[in-house]
Amino acid sequence: MFNMFRILPSKLFIFKQITFVIIFLFLGLAFLNNAGSRAYGFSYKNFVKTVNKYRQEGNPNANVTVILYSDYQCPWCRKFEEKDLPYIIKDYVKTGKILMEYRDFPLTLIHPYAFKAAEYADCAATQGKYLQIRSLLYRRQNNWSAVGDLYYFLKTYAKGTINLKKLESCVKSGLPERLIKSNMAAGTRLRVTGTPTLFIYRGLILYKKLVGYRPYSQINKILQNTVK
Repeated sequence: MFNMFRILPSKLFIFKQITFVIIFLFLGLAFLNNAGSRAYGFSYKNFVKTVNKYRQEGNPNANVTVILYSDYQCPWCRKFEEKDLPYIIKDYVKTGKILMEYRDFPLTLIHPYAFKAAEYADCAATQGKYLQIRSLLYRRQNNWSAVGDLYYFLKTYAKGTINLKKLESCVKSGLPERLIKSNMAAGTRLRVTGTPTLFIYRGLILYKKLVGYRPYSQINKILQNTVK
């Protein structure tokens, strides 16, 4: 009698085959990611260290730290960057009263080019130009947010300011994508639901969380009480 079960692979064999394929794909993706990093010349660890160095300004020994989560396509973030952040920088950062740190939180469902903008800004940190490119992206948000051609935008408005070839190589390495996703995951754990969102810490203790746009007059009162 013909026994079909004799020619079918066992369940164990199928399981082993599936496991092998999954491991192979995982190792392949890891290899490609590391290859991109090596080709660019930065390990992920060194990339994060470099970006974090330039994504902060102020007194690293200050007792008060302000962490800003923002989105480059967010109009309220742009308003905050143009109207209110300069006063925080002048009154608290430049005077050494606080340490200001910036984090990426692109709202990709409504802002399709915010993630890519964050990649270019973070990569600019490897050339010591993070704050300059960050400011440029917000000031001229209308010039790039409609079509999202960040390379052409920077070629037009940042020519001579930054090495675009190195910048593009960095973006393609996959390093900024990994860091931004890490920032987004951290923001999600902190229940960031919109941008801009400010976290004001006194030492290691969260003193205030501000969700959404707040004018400097309101933030100033909070910071005055925080730095006492």
